[in-house]
Amino acid sequence: MAGIYRLMTLLSLMALITLASGAIPETTDMIGYFQVESIPAGAEVTFDGVFQGETPLTIAVAPSSPPPHTMIVTSRGYLPYTKNFQENPPVGQTLIVVAQLQPVSPFGSLVVTSSPGGALITVDGGNGQQAPWTYQGIPSGPHIVQAFLSGYQPFSTQVNIPEGQSVTVNAMLNPLTQIGSIQVKSSPSGADVYVDGFFKGNSDITVGSIQAGNHQVRIRLAGYEDWSSTVVVTQGAVTIVDATLVPASRAPTGDVEVSSTPTGAAVFLDGVYQGMTHSGSPLELTGILPGDHTLELTIANYQDYQSTISVVAGQITRIDAVLIPGALSGTSGIIQVVSDPAGANIFLDNACQGITPYTLNNVPAGSHSLLIRLAGYNDYTSNLTVAPGEVVSVQASLVPASPPTPAPLWSGLIIGALLVAGLLMVRTR
Repeated sequence: MAGIYRLMTLLSLMALITLASGAIPETTDMIGYFQVESIPAGAEVTFDGVFQGETPLTIAVAPSSPPPHTMIVTSRGYLPYTKNFQENPPVGQTLIVVAQLQPVSPFGSLVVTSSPGGALITVDGGNGQQAPWTYQGIPSGPHIVQAFLSGYQPFSTQVNIPEGQSVTVNAMLNPLTQIGSIQVKSSPSGADVYVDGFFKGNSDITVGSIQAGNHQVRIRLAGYEDWSSTVVVTQGAVTIVDATLVPASRAPTGDVEVSSTPTGAAVFLDGVYQGMTHSGSPLELTGILPGDHTLELTIANYQDYQSTISVVAGQITRIDAVLIPGALSGTSGIIQVVSDPAGANIFLDNACQGITPYTLNNVPAGSHSLLIRLAGYNDYTSNLTVAPGEVVSVQASLVPASPPTPAPLWSGLIIGALLVAGLLMVRTR
């Protein structure tokens, strides 16, 4: 009996404490609910910053949780759904929330301007457009944007385009005021040569129209360690680079050589742009981590080439991709232009298209005039006929322009004597 009396006393004290504090115990009769559904189902729900689970689900909201409330519903591949609530659901009732999720577009847009305007713009080495230009429906992810304008240094940058969004790039071009050239040799030869990140051809090669100053030269050849150095270019002079490549021994990475038919295809490794295939030698990809990788090649008028390749440490993986013509290949062709020296401006039908080495895609079938121009060299001109689906290769050896021939000394003396005689005749009159 005494035990029962103690229990009743304890319960009475707890009741008094509760009443004194003003707290009223919450019961199921005092709670409201949110019933959360989504289209599609299986989306993740966060309520006031706390993860609740996947749809469909029910969220209980007690009076002790005052508004406002924020609900976020997310699912991979869809835009987030966000809803704010200024009041709790009515006590004992259920409010139904249906989140209609909008799919994220796998594409975005890219706006490219140039200063000065009118530069030739390329994305991932594809077809050139004149700035300003807007690329609609461009795949999301990383892309290489390049800009070319005669008399200005080339511009290059990498941009990442989010899904369903737009990115703007302004190519600030610096004028070429003092130019020189770089002659690149390597042992062994046939290596890919890059100057300031731009592919210029295969060693041995001379690269002209380079602004005087410091430039980064990189040489890549599968089976050898990359060679890179900062080279100083002097105005009006040829800077010699003679690189001895070191074989890669027990390298923790592997190399990949990529060729294609036709050439001029943009190469992507695991979705990252690597460069373009070119005639004469493969595109060299060095320092690739061992394992499986996704290789993709794209070119206008041809179906995309996709393959999974396996890279082994210390070994070279060789890929020769044969691209299948697309539906539009019967109306246009391709012109691939290489010059010696490289770095020359390409004009097709009097319109600037790019700087050598360069591939002109989607060239309408028919006759065209080609002009290759480089300061200090004679123009190279040619008339071409492009057949539907054909790849035309042009290798232009530029001839140095002869300096003006000075007048013979005796001709100057004769002209001087005639001038003196004329003056004497005027004075005697």
